[in-house]
Order: sequence, then C-alpha cells, then structure tokens
Amino acid sequence: MFTGIVKEIGQVETFLKRGTAATLGIRSKTVSLETSASDSVAINGACLTVTEKKNDLLFFDTVESTLEKTNLAKLKKGDFVNVEPALKVGDKLGGHFVLGHVDTTARLRRVIKKSTYWQLEVELPAKVRTHIVENGSLTLEGISLTIKKIYPRYFTLDIIPFTCGHTNIKYKKPGDRLNIEFDYLLKKLEAEKRG
Repeated sequence: MFTGIVKEIGQVETFLKRGTAATLGIRSKTVSLETSASDSVAINGACLTVTEKKNDLLFFDTVESTLEKTNLAKLKKGDFVNVEPALKVGDKLGGHFVLGHVDTTARLRRVIKKSTYWQLEVELPAKVRTHIVENGSLTLEGISLTIKKIYPRYFTLDIIPFTCGHTNIKYKKPGDRLNIEFDYLLKKLEAEKRG
C-alpha cells in the first residue's frame, strides 16, 4: 500500500532483460537507507519487491505482465524514476490509497506552462474512460494527482512547481508513455454497478 507521495527521484543503473522478465537496478540515496530485501517499493507507481540491496542500489525482478502493463520495459540506464517506499502504520496519508497495481499506460499529449504551474494533457484510452471523474484521484508515474478536466480523447492534470521539481515529471516530454493507476474505490464502485 502506498499514498502516491514520491519520496525521491531514483536513477536506473541497470536493466537486464531475460526472456520475458527483467532485473531492474535503481540507484536510490534516500529510500535505500530504510529498505531491505523483500520490502515493497513503488517504481513509477508499480509495486515491486526488493530482491537485493547493494549500498544505495536496489534490485527488482519484474515479470512479463508487469512489463506489458507499465512503462518499465522502456527504461534504460540513466533514466529517472519516481521512488516511494511502502506505507508504514502511523505514516501520514498525504495523497490517496494506492495499491501500486498500474492499470495502463497513456501518452502524454502536451505540457502547457501556466503562470505558476504546468498543465498536462494525457490521452484517455476508451477502455478506461469510466475509471475517471473530474476532481477524482489517480496516480501518474506513482504521483497522487487530481483530475482537472475530462475531454473526449484526453484529460488534464495541474502540476504545482514543488511536484514538478521533486518527481520525474520534469523530465517527461510529449509522446512519452506514463503509468496510470486509477482510484481503487471508483473501480470497485464501477464493478459493483456492473455486478
């Protein structure tokens, strides 16, 4: 369980593909201090298990389904990723409840500079249109955000300078694929309606 409050920007040190799986090595200065093998850590919003730790380098094994549903398969050495450790009992709940189960990826259409913030336009795949509501929550690259406006083919999110400066969003460009996890409570409600 996570909250979508990114603890640090990590950097990809290694990405080794083995058939349909891969081992990912992430350099982490902050999260690695409090992390051990077998801990859960969200990388770009995807919940992964630490399989090995060497100083400030955390290793994760990823399987085919994770690589297919997320943008992790596109990572290469030097890329920046959002890192969040699992929620501990007593931690502040600053974002919203996040499982770390990425639902899909979507293409970043545009980044618009406003007076004191940035607005992102993100494509809205038709198959997940019912998973979002205006002013509802989702995670984008593991960041807890509020949906600003929904249009027929995309939705918008506002990014304040602090969030931009403390996450990998500052490195994203139009055309990049972004990990999205929709709000679990909304998905559950939708499933019950279909029921």
